[in-house]
Amino acid sequence: MAKNIKYAKVDSVTGVSEIIATATNGAIHPTLSGLESSFDWGQFQYGTVDDSVTADASNFIFEISDAEWISDITGKIQEFVRDWDGEAYKEERELRETELGNYADSVYASASGYKYDAAVAFISSGTSNAGLTTEALYRDCTVGTLAAKIKTNHEAYIEKEAKIAGLRGLITDRINGIMAGIDTSTVTKALESYVGIHTEEKIGITTVGISTEYEDINVGYYAPGSIRTRYQYL
Repeated sequence: MAKNIKYAKVDSVTGVSEIIATATNGAIHPTLSGLESSFDWGQFQYGTVDDSVTADASNFIFEISDAEWISDITGKIQEFVRDWDGEAYKEERELRETELGNYADSVYASASGYKYDAAVAFISSGTSNAGLTTEALYRDCTVGTLAAKIKTNHEAYIEKEAKIAGLRGLITDRINGIMAGIDTSTVTKALESYVGIHTEEKIGITTVGISTEYEDINVGYYAPGSIRTRYQYL
C-alpha cells in the first residue's frame, strides 16, 4: 500500500525545506521510502510513499487525502484556464497588429462602409458615385482601377480579420470547455485530465530544409500560443 504525500523540496545537505530556507546546496526531493512524484503546483510536489513514512509538517511534508490531492489538481487546471483565456486574447491582438496593421485608414473605412459598396456597385453596373469619381481624379487613375483596388483590399482585410477571430474563438471555446471535461472521480483520473489539457494535435506538415522530407506541425490543442501557427498553416 501507499499513502499520498505533498511536500516541498529540501536542501541536499541539511534536509531543510526550501520554503523555510534557501537551498544553498541545491534542492532535491526529500528522502522518503517509496517516493514516486507525479504532480507539482507552485513550490509543492505531490506523489505517493510507502505506508511506513511519517509526514513532517514542520518541514512542509504533508500526508494528504485523495480528495485534497484531487482538489489541488483541479485548482491547477483552473489556473491554466484563467491564464490561457487571457493569453488567447493577447495573441489575437498581437496577430492583428502583424497581419492587419499595414492596411491604410482608407482600407479600414472601405471595409466598414460606403467605399466598398460603391466599388462593388461600379464593378457591377458601371455607375460611379461622386466619392469614387473624385478620388480617382486626384489619384490619377480610372474609376475602374480604383474600384478594383478597394474591392481587393477590402476582401483581403475581411478574410484575414475573420480568420484571426475564428481561430481565437476556436481556442477560447476549447479553453472555456475544459472544466466540464475534467474527471475528478479518482486521483488517477484527475491526473489524466491534467495531462490531457496539454495534449497536441497535428495541423499540417512542412518540409525539412531543402529536402523532400516532411515533418508534422503539432500545436497544443488548447494552447493560446498556437493561434499564430494555426493562422500560418491552416
